[in-house]
Amino acid sequence: MFQTQGVRVRNINLHQLATFQVVAKHCSYVRAAEELHFSQPAVSAQIRQLEEMLGVKLFDKIGRRTHLTQAGEELYLYSQKIFTLIDETLDTMEALRSPHYGRLSVGADTTVGTYVIPKLLGKFRQMYPQVEITLEVFNHNYLVDALVHNRIDMGIMGRIPSDVPMFVAPFAANELVIVGTPSHRLANCEGVPLTELAREHFLMREEGSGTRAALETVFRDAGLPLLVSMQVGNNSAIKQGVQAGLGIALISRVAIDMELETNRLVMLDVDGFPVMRQWRLFHLKEKNLSATARAFKLFLLQHTNLPLNELPPLLQKQVQYQ
Repeated sequence: MFQTQGVRVRNINLHQLATFQVVAKHCSYVRAAEELHFSQPAVSAQIRQLEEMLGVKLFDKIGRRTHLTQAGEELYLYSQKIFTLIDETLDTMEALRSPHYGRLSVGADTTVGTYVIPKLLGKFRQMYPQVEITLEVFNHNYLVDALVHNRIDMGIMGRIPSDVPMFVAPFAANELVIVGTPSHRLANCEGVPLTELAREHFLMREEGSGTRAALETVFRDAGLPLLVSMQVGNNSAIKQGVQAGLGIALISRVAIDMELETNRLVMLDVDGFPVMRQWRLFHLKEKNLSATARAFKLFLLQHTNLPLNELPPLLQKQVQYQ
């Protein structure tokens, strides 16, 4: 027995404890030796060393019979609990080597997390129904923070930070389009110059949004002012605001299928648009992904809408041979 950082630690030898269990089960050194394929002196030595370590006698020899002492009876009960826990631990570790069990925590930026990832998670759940899945939808800044602080296994977004070592793979194309109402003055125009768009007021996503950053880059590179009528925190509110005539907006094409079908919104034909971006799958390079997370990573890359040759070479092989 010794002290470590104020915690008492006992050097219980599991081999000795397992030998004790067999002797206690039979109340016989001879039968225990037969079952364990040891010599009787070897079994006796194991029990003697365990008694010396614990400081108690575990067996009484009365006549020709062996009996458990009170300490032996207590140790037998606890040894059963110990080995049951060990078995459960090993079973759990074995299960976690399979992708069919465990937990999966995924983060995604607002658009891909709302319109793309849920459908894929549904398909993944059909393949792995026992997996506990969490999806967190953040903007760029919160997503990076969640990843760096290990609150999620992996993420999907457009802009990847360059100051954190990451595994990064392209996942899907993100087509950003300008939308307005069907009655907007530019709705039926072709090849609208960007200078004309600079006269319009935009509904913008919050600071940290990849869509906002893309629009700001286009106007900054063109040396044109960007007029903002309102800052809005999500795509649904953006679409509602545009329909209400509060301005026009840059939004991902995947977010407006229903509005286009019902003619509540239209895409404006503007020079330089759509802006093509990519969503990327990423996780910390030093992150040890679970079997479940590795399976989901490969699953996502198998369902990418990008050409195979745009994936990293190793992933091309993995996707091809699955």
